[in-house]
Amino acid sequence: MTFNISSFQLRKSHFIILSVIFAFLGSSYLDTTPSQKVNSRIVSQLSVVEQDLAAFLKALEEEKSPIEYYHNLRSSYKAVETYVVFRYPDIDKMINGGPVPSISTEVTVLHKDDPTGMQVIEELLVQEQVASEEIAKQLRFLKTRIEILKTAFSSSSIREWEILDANHMALTRLMTLSLTGFDSPELQCGLEDARIVLNYLKEDLNSFQSIFNQNPSLIKIEELAKSAETKLNSISSFGDLEQFSFFKNYLIPLQSEIKHFYTASGFELYNQVTTVPRSIYTGDHLFAKDYLDPLFSMRGNGNTQSSLQIELGKILFFDPILSIGNDRSCASCHKPELAFSDGEKKSIATGFNGTVDRNAPGLINSAYQSNFFWDLRSQNMNDQITNVIVAHKEFNTTADQVVKELNESDEYRDIFSQAFSSFDEPVSMSTIKTAIELYIRSLVALNSKFDQNIRGEAENYTKEEILGANIFFGKAQCATCHFPPMFNGFVPPHYRETEGEILGVESAPKSGELDPDGGMYERFKHAYPKADYIDGMFKTSGLRNIDLTAPYMHNGAYLTLREVVEFYNEGGGLGRGLDIPQQTLSGDSLGLTEPEIDAIIAFMKTLADTTGTHVQPFDLPSFGDARDERVWGGEY
Repeated sequence: MTFNISSFQLRKSHFIILSVIFAFLGSSYLDTTPSQKVNSRIVSQLSVVEQDLAAFLKALEEEKSPIEYYHNLRSSYKAVETYVVFRYPDIDKMINGGPVPSISTEVTVLHKDDPTGMQVIEELLVQEQVASEEIAKQLRFLKTRIEILKTAFSSSSIREWEILDANHMALTRLMTLSLTGFDSPELQCGLEDARIVLNYLKEDLNSFQSIFNQNPSLIKIEELAKSAETKLNSISSFGDLEQFSFFKNYLIPLQSEIKHFYTASGFELYNQVTTVPRSIYTGDHLFAKDYLDPLFSMRGNGNTQSSLQIELGKILFFDPILSIGNDRSCASCHKPELAFSDGEKKSIATGFNGTVDRNAPGLINSAYQSNFFWDLRSQNMNDQITNVIVAHKEFNTTADQVVKELNESDEYRDIFSQAFSSFDEPVSMSTIKTAIELYIRSLVALNSKFDQNIRGEAENYTKEEILGANIFFGKAQCATCHFPPMFNGFVPPHYRETEGEILGVESAPKSGELDPDGGMYERFKHAYPKADYIDGMFKTSGLRNIDLTAPYMHNGAYLTLREVVEFYNEGGGLGRGLDIPQQTLSGDSLGLTEPEIDAIIAFMKTLADTTGTHVQPFDLPSFGDARDERVWGGEY
């Protein structure tokens, strides 16, 4: 991550305070600022990482047992990962990303990066025969990345505001990657990783006491971090961690206190030092309603909105005037009463002529992602709306026809003129898409039973629901793909990209037959016929309101949540005997018992919240002709 600043600027009030301190203590104080202390530690620690890399390589040459050296390397890197993740997330992904290929696309260009780093090494270590040469190759690769980081931190010192923001983000990373098993799926090092992160969080934030002596908030941060460490030290193995209570009682209060101190400190906030947008918003903690920005991935006419534009978008969403026969609207496949899904395996196609190719997902909270459609082909919602309008099986019309038709209504022209008053041509494809997108992005509901309980606003979670949450975050590994807080594929801790997975979805549960839909591969198979590593890849869908959006998967083949959980429990298609070597889901059984499956389902049902998204039928704008007979929400 690169920040567009040439020097660190303090707010005026904070500058006055520090000027007094500097005058009192003398210029020697400048050598002991939090920035100097922490950056010195980072650079020194990266040297330790280099030493551990060298020791690991030597151990391989001498054919010593590599596990101890791996743990040493992992621990030394975890001592600085907080700042690497924050500043240089792409480098951290090379060092400690998931052990599966990274896929990126741009229009019709496909790019694959093979996995590298510690998680790859971890997988190699647990094989029956240790692949020393391949491990050594990975270690040499890591050495070059560490050298880059040493140069970067030596030439551009970490700033005070970054220390606070990075540690706030580090707690999100603990709750979404470390303590869910994503970071260390084989050796399950999550507890030790968390201890290291909390220890250095405590040390680095304590350095601010040199400025804010005996600050109550800093004292509380140290106490909360210590109590979290103490709790972790009382847990003997990763499988014994009860994530729900640990997040609720330890990490969320700590994250909130860091945010309170940060905002009160006078140090710059992210958006005051850079114009680079990010998804992280203003919330105190990971599960706060405003932790992520629903407008982050918006394109088109920018990321501003007005109530008039949202209201216009709602009208357009339920008006079949946008379709070729004036009989089909967005709501035909996205019904408010079903969390904006439609209850069909695959939605009915235009003219009642068969079905579309895939299942219609719910739209509530769909703002929180960076790619759209099951095959991730649209990199923004604006493009996704265009696709629906022109698709033969959906609206089956053109941009010119839609604009022409809406301009034939005096009432519509008046509404557009009010909503987009600064536009020379208020009715355009651009404003149509913007209005619809803003309405969809307004469909945010983050006050489920789960949210209320993990935020401490309610205490009505049952024992079964708590058990289900812990299994979801732990044993069942669900959260390693369905990332909190949205429980979809929006990847933490920066939430910049949306992941896809290859699960081996069947044509029907336990049918022994792989669904023929290639997902992302369908887009690229002609240009990249050998790209079978993406054959069957689909977007990781969201689990909020999952109880309302059956049937499930891209093909709607699974009618119940139990069928879905049983599919995962058996290792997906690979675990059920299908030939899918490219499957990204482990083919091993999760070993879930029937009561555990019941508990996971009970937990997922607590993710339901449709507050503020219900819509009652309303009068559609008039055309003064036969089109006024069209049906609100469409005929199907």
